[in-house]
Amino acid sequence: MTLLAIYYQQLVDLPAAQGACALIGLPKLAGYWPAILAVAVFSHIIRLLSNTLSSWVFGKKFNVLTPRQKYFLWDIFISVNDHKKQGLGFIVHAIASFGVYILSFRPSLQYYGASFIMFEASTIFLNINWWMDKLGLTGSRLQLYNASILLFLYLTVRIILGTYMSYHMFEDLKAKGTRTPAALYYFYRIANHSILVLSYYWFYLMIRAVKKRFKLSKTKND
Repeated sequence: MTLLAIYYQQLVDLPAAQGACALIGLPKLAGYWPAILAVAVFSHIIRLLSNTLSSWVFGKKFNVLTPRQKYFLWDIFISVNDHKKQGLGFIVHAIASFGVYILSFRPSLQYYGASFIMFEASTIFLNINWWMDKLGLTGSRLQLYNASILLFLYLTVRIILGTYMSYHMFEDLKAKGTRTPAALYYFYRIANHSILVLSYYWFYLMIRAVKKRFKLSKTKND
């Protein structure tokens, strides 16, 4: 066992941590709290450094957009590294999203950036759902509430708003005509359609997973 693993286990075994997690009704959280804290601190440090370095290298003009490119560039690495578990869809989504946002520096279609980044609003509750599984809350009433919010947000921001904004974006591209390079136009179309198809497919999988999960939970309770 490495020194880091030994130190991590010592933090997990701290009586105060064990007691605090038991007190709030999440005893399994004791095995994860050092990782959660470390990731939060590390991510905050990276965010602060990224903002500073971006300002030095690119100036302050595009500071509003740069967090999106950083996120999807990171997403590409994570999706490729974990492709056996997550599948090709996540890689396609990451590359398409990164490509669309990096091309906004031409500049091109920056007006739609804020609308399409709203797609990620549902990701917050997807992550909460994942942690509930890890903490032994699978099938709980709390997870049901979270799943309901997740499905509602996903339907709203990705399916309804996403389809609506995609239509208007391509109407704007058509209106520009030859002012938009053909390669850029077709890349936007392929990337956007790929993301929409994946969104519809993932929404179907999410509904199926929720139905299966809470059906199993109900069976166990009976």
